[in-house]
Amino acid sequence: TSDSVTLKIDAERRREIEKHHTATHLFHWALHQIVDPDATQQGSLVAPDRLRFDFNAAALDTDQLGRIESEVNRCIISDDPVSVSEVPHVEIKGNPDIMQFFGDKYGDTVRVVQIGGKEGGLDGYSMELCGGAHVPSTKAIGFFKIKSEGAVAAGIRRVEAVCGTAAAELIAEQAEAITTDLEEANAK
Repeated sequence: TSDSVTLKIDAERRREIEKHHTATHLFHWALHQIVDPDATQQGSLVAPDRLRFDFNAAALDTDQLGRIESEVNRCIISDDPVSVSEVPHVEIKGNPDIMQFFGDKYGDTVRVVQIGGKEGGLDGYSMELCGGAHVPSTKAIGFFKIKSEGAVAAGIRRVEAVCGTAAAELIAEQAEAITTDLEEANAK
């Protein structure tokens, strides 16, 4: 017998995942620019409502977190194109401008996700081997907000962040908490 399968993509959920995934690439790039070009990704999670990025580095201070957040948001506002190129791995292997994870095994053809630059030019400011879904341009991310930074293991730090609708909700919650604190302080 022949069974029939219908595939339906939840477009809204996918758009939110794309935003958080591209924001993860921007965070990774900004981390290298602002903190340490040798900081190495140790894991990540991309979800419709958040992103998590684990890396090896010293603790990030408030100034570094603020500068990373500002740099990511500057990239979002600049509405840079996000493009994908499939190229022979041998052509880009060892290219220091393209983030590659040396513990990973790659096939003969790899997918480079590029932010900025000319489509297919492999000249973007952020370039990374990646098979995931992304927004067509950075402006689609909306806004990026870091929620937390902390240790998860010896020498491993974790940043959790949100963008798009989730960032707006976080900012509204934070504003409400500040208003409540002010009202309570004034009442005393």
